[in-house]
Amino acid sequence: MGKRIHEALEYLYNEVLEGRIPFFDHVLDKYISNWQEKWHNRIGIVYSSTTPDHYRSIGESCIAKYYRRYTPFEQHIVGNEIQLEFALGEKGRYPIKAVIDRLDHDGNGNWEIHDYKSGKKAYTQVQADQDTQLALYQIGLMLEEHDVKSVKLIWHFLRHGIEVTSVRNMKQLEELSLRIKRRINKIEANIEKEADFIAKKSVLCNWCYYWEECPVQNRPNPYIS
Repeated sequence: MGKRIHEALEYLYNEVLEGRIPFFDHVLDKYISNWQEKWHNRIGIVYSSTTPDHYRSIGESCIAKYYRRYTPFEQHIVGNEIQLEFALGEKGRYPIKAVIDRLDHDGNGNWEIHDYKSGKKAYTQVQADQDTQLALYQIGLMLEEHDVKSVKLIWHFLRHGIEVTSVRNMKQLEELSLRIKRRINKIEANIEKEADFIAKKSVLCNWCYYWEECPVQNRPNPYIS
């Protein structure tokens, strides 16, 4: 569902970039046609009381709420699915690859990094201010672009029809960069020592296709046929 919603919104803004504002029905048609084309029987539904039609209708509702809120789509869009490749530290020591759902720029050095979320829960302001994903994107953006006066990090919680915004200062970004580098160092050290990466069982296991290879599950995933 989340992928199909992203594709529909990408189609919407690609049309806007071409100077066209598509009707809502056209955006919805894109969502439904992609859903039908890319559906397959290995897609797992964890909650047995729900159906594919249930999730498809949630996606339709998400797109409708978004379209109503932001039409006529006058945002200063740079592009969709913007790929960033950058490195933390000197000489490319810590390479990072990222994809920004949507990037806006007003032409005066003010940027916005947008991320679409289709899950049930929306961030509180505290959670948004502690999120590392979009802040890491900001670091990459600032390394690639010279005209950066300000950056807003914006999450669109599509089921709720709301957005949450966060802003980071340079000290916070430097601390995040240091944490990420330390984490990479720890992973590399474990690999070098051939140490185990202990599997952690959680509710996310229900969406995993690798139970038979996992030391914690070690059996077929009953939620995925």
